[in-house]
Amino acid sequence: MDTIGKEFSNKQVDLTSLPRYESVDFSSVSPKYLIKLHIQTGIFMLVLLIGLGVFWFFQLNLLQVAIIFTILILAFVLRFWNNYKLLQSLGFALREKDIIYKRGFIFNKATVIPFNRVQHASISRGVWDKVLGISSLNIFTAGGSGSDITIPGLEPEKAVRLKEAIAVKITQDES
Repeated sequence: MDTIGKEFSNKQVDLTSLPRYESVDFSSVSPKYLIKLHIQTGIFMLVLLIGLGVFWFFQLNLLQVAIIFTILILAFVLRFWNNYKLLQSLGFALREKDIIYKRGFIFNKATVIPFNRVQHASISRGVWDKVLGISSLNIFTAGGSGSDITIPGLEPEKAVRLKEAIAVKITQDES
């Protein structure tokens, strides 16, 4: 095409006319994901308590051990509370032209990826995922070395349906 004689145009977009992702009804992840988070927290805290036992074995001052133990118990309680709040904040939505993933309760983050940027999607399951019957959906876009979105804690059937829906959207955009 000849673009030499055409006039350049770059009109301002009315920001009030843009769609708002906040108004979308987000789907939540499985409550089993909270169990996985609690198991991981429990294992981490067990390792810390073993470390505390080592300190006690080497006969640290009783006050020092008590302070460390109190800090560990406080960290343990805060971590479980953090897991619960994290589960409440996770959500995803599949729209006509994109997928949205939101997370975070102190620092909220939402990622919107248009389907024309998606390269592929995959499903992954770790050891605890297999035990609990959950999966993670990984969505990759061009130019990234890792997944751009990882939606954890999905029922395996839902993860497969989402992956297939994304594959259909990708092929529609290519046509």
